[in-house]
Amino acid sequence: MPRLVIGWLYNDLMSIYGDRGNVIALQQRAAWRGIDTEVVNVSIGESLPDRVDIYFFGGGQDQEQIAVSHDLAGAKGDRIRADIEAGAAALTICGGYQLFGHEYRPFDAEPLPGIGVLDVVTVASNERFIGNVVIESDWGELVGFENHSGLTSVGPGAEPIGKVRIGG
Repeated sequence: MPRLVIGWLYNDLMSIYGDRGNVIALQQRAAWRGIDTEVVNVSIGESLPDRVDIYFFGGGQDQEQIAVSHDLAGAKGDRIRADIEAGAAALTICGGYQLFGHEYRPFDAEPLPGIGVLDVVTVASNERFIGNVVIESDWGELVGFENHSGLTSVGPGAEPIGKVRIGG
């Protein structure tokens, strides 16, 4: 049976919104297709496994993002970026998404460098966006929930997933 390796980045620090449910959903969707999964947790100071098929990176507060940003600088961030360029997938949420971009600018701290997988920059604002969101996309209507204060600018190397119809 095929095996899918899910690299869960910083599960001990970046998982404030019940992000385990997303990992469980990835495992279940693979199981429905007859694919075994292995979840490998990778935190600060730990090496990535030899192979990662899907990176999962959840949400965290600014303080945790500072520590994680330092850990991603250098070889670990370079390896993740190379894996993505070679075809690995990623599901990033909240702070994980921000650190997959070029930079995250917290409200009251120095800018945090990201790993640049996504051509985006996120800036914290004093307004919070919480509630249901509906996006019109090329794949149809996407429905979800948002809870963030970051405002993301998309660079020329990226395209928005769609147009927000309902939500922030």
